[in-house]
Amino acid sequence: MIRDIAYKGDNGYTGVMYGKSSFAVYDRDGVEVLHTSLRGFNSEFELRRQVDGFPEFIKLLQEG
Repeated sequence: MIRDIAYKGDNGYTGVMYGKSSFAVYDRDGVEVLHTSLRGFNSEFELRRQVDGFPEFIKLLQEG
């Protein structure tokens, strides 16, 4: 069985890895702002890196 792993960053975002390859990010109000059924990472370290860098990711998308 694969264990769900969640991480809440100081930036207000929470990331959750679940299932074999799913990943979701929620804002400070608990609203899902990103979901993918295919992720390229499986470690808690990488989950933290993704969540901590999420504001910069959103900024890049908005500038794009």
